[in-house]
Parts: sequence; structure tokens; C-alpha cells
Amino acid sequence: MEYIKEIRKLWAGQPGTFPVFLEENPGIFKKVDAAQKKENEKLIEEISQKMRKKAQQRPEGEEERTQWEYELEQELKGVLEKEKILCLSEWMGGELLDAFERETKNFIGKVRGFDEALKPEQIWQAMRNYFIYGMIVEMQGGEQNADDPILAYSLLYPYTDNYIDDKKISGEKKAQYNRMIGRKLKGEAVEPGNRLEEKTCRLLDMILSAYEGEAKNKVVSVLLQLLEAQSCSIGQMKQDIEEERILEISIRKGGSSVLADYLFATADWREQEEKFYLKFGFILQLVDDLQDIEEDEKAGSHTLMTNAAKEKRLEEQVNRLLWFIWSEINAFVPKNPRLKEFVLKNCIGISILSASAAGSAGGGSRKVFFPEGYLKALEPYLPVSIEFIKRMKIQKKRNGMPNSMVML
Repeated sequence: MEYIKEIRKLWAGQPGTFPVFLEENPGIFKKVDAAQKKENEKLIEEISQKMRKKAQQRPEGEEERTQWEYELEQELKGVLEKEKILCLSEWMGGELLDAFERETKNFIGKVRGFDEALKPEQIWQAMRNYFIYGMIVEMQGGEQNADDPILAYSLLYPYTDNYIDDKKISGEKKAQYNRMIGRKLKGEAVEPGNRLEEKTCRLLDMILSAYEGEAKNKVVSVLLQLLEAQSCSIGQMKQDIEEERILEISIRKGGSSVLADYLFATADWREQEEKFYLKFGFILQLVDDLQDIEEDEKAGSHTLMTNAAKEKRLEEQVNRLLWFIWSEINAFVPKNPRLKEFVLKNCIGISILSASAAGSAGGGSRKVFFPEGYLKALEPYLPVSIEFIKRMKIQKKRNGMPNSMVML
């Protein structure tokens, strides 16, 4: 495909040197002094303790649970008003924050209505994709709507990803599951064989029923591309494969997943915007791979990040990622530019935080991914200290928290 060649060429052209644009653009990438880091750390610890305590107090009765959810919502509002990490209230303003709050509540309610058995971390998986969709909607100048098809598409993640990532399930069973999804997308008759397949088919019906004609064909085409990339990624788990092949899978998997979000975010599809969101999806895929580098290494899964770590060039790979984010998001001109700088700043921020977390020994990890001087050079741009990140890694191990809930 042409877009794979284009992104591969852009990726190869990025420098592997330290991202000096951080220093050159202090208006976007502000250095965080020690006092502010301490304040941020105190807030994070306070929130973590409150959330753990609140989770333990979740009542069973519907009326009591409604009050519990209201109290939790008010606490989170208070956090958003005073936090200086993402600075959401500063970047978004009251109206946009209200829209996110309203549709997120709507989204969570519909998720629970679809499947009450979903665990909090699975709901979080779906929410992460919804937040990506929400950002795209705002950059496209539209309005969020936590309904079909984005509800169904976001809900596919906790079902499909968790099944594919489950090491106890054989590769053949995973391949059968993917073939079932493929037949369903192509309009063939499918008889679900278990609860997972029944839920998956219902979600696919919710997506496809929202479109007809050429629009439906396009959505199906993108979802089939994502399915094919997902099928290929199963081979990344154990097989030794060439880095060029890993790069192609990363582009296809990440690109098609976010392109689908774009298709659901607007009806005004444009080629230049599609090209950008393919690149944006590739960026998010690499950020995920950086976050999961320790787990992927243990599992024997091959990604661009695990390969780079094995060959002692992870610093160069992270630099290339940072330059790629800077050049591609910076060059994009969305219909509504208000949030672009926020997206740029936080893509860079989460990448630096992920690198620092990977490079900070903690939680039983003795792996050294980066030279100490590299992390020290990045530390001024972190909202917290590297020592605090080490402590959080230890806490994550003790509490059994997934990376995504620690990092985002």
C-alpha cells in the first residue's frame, strides 16, 4: 500500500539525535522545576490513595452506587481544576471539558449496559480509544457523540485485544476468532460459537448498521486492514522476523486503528486528513510499544522498541519517535486548531514519560535500557522526578496495575 511506503520513508528520515526542539520551543515544552515536580507528585499520590480507597468502598445497591459515582465525579472535577500535569482546564476551557465529561459519562453508562461483567481495566481500555476519538472530533470541528459506531468500535478493544494477547490461548484458536471476524465484516453468515464471539458479532453489527453504500464499504475496508494487521501481529509474539516487517505491521496496525476513529468522528472524509491520522495511529502504536517494552521482552514479542533495546539503540529509536511526532503533528492543519498544540505537547510528554519509566529500575526490574545521562537530559521536561517514577513502578508491581493505567 502506498501509505506504508510514505510513512516508512518519513520514519527513516527522522534523526536519531537528541530532540533539541524541546529546548528551542519553551512556550510548548516548559521545563518543570523541582518545586512543581514535588507538588505534582503529592497530587498523584493523593489521587492514587483516594481512588484505591474509593474503589474498595463501591456499594452494591443501585441507589448507593449512584451517590458513590456522584462523589467520585466531584472529586475528579476538583483534581482537574488544580492539576498542573496535563493542564486540561487550561488547554480546553470549561465548555470543552463539560462536553468530555458529559459524553464520557454517557459512554461509561452504555458500556455497562452492554456488558455488566466488564472489569474496570477493560472499561478503561475502551475509554482510551474513546478519548482518541474525542480529540479527533474536536480537531475536526465536530461534536462528540458517545453512541454507535464509536461506542461499539471502542468496546471491541477489551474483547479482541485481550483475547489475542492471552498467552494461554493457542495461535490456532486466535486465528479462528480472527477468521470469524473477517467473515462477519464481509457480510457472510456467522453463527457465534461462544460468549466472546456473540459479543463481538453484536458490536460489529452496531458499527456496520450505521453506514450504507460506499461509506459502509470504506469502513469495512479499514476494519479488514486492521484485522489483517492484528493477525500479522500474532506472529510478532514469538517468531524472529525482520525489522522492516515489524515496521510494516506497526504502521498498518496503528494506522488503521486510528483511521477508523477518524471515519467515525466525521462524515467529511478528506484524503490529506486520512494520511495524517494514519501517521498519528503509527505514533500511538509506537508509544504503546514503548510503554510495554518490559512486558513484551518477557513475552518474547518483537516490536520496534524491543528490537532496538536488544541492539542497544533504544535511545536512538526514542529520539526518532520524538522527532517524528514533532514534525508530523506540527505540520498538520486541522479544521479546529485549538487542540493541536495540546495533542502535540502530550504525545511528546507521554513518550518521554514512557521512556523514563522503561529506563527507571524499579519493581524488580534490573534492565538498563538507556544511558543515565539520557534520562537526566529528559528529566526537566517530566512532570515528576525519575525517583518518583521508580517508586510508582514498585507500587504498580505491588498493586498489579496495568501499564496503561499507570501511564495515562
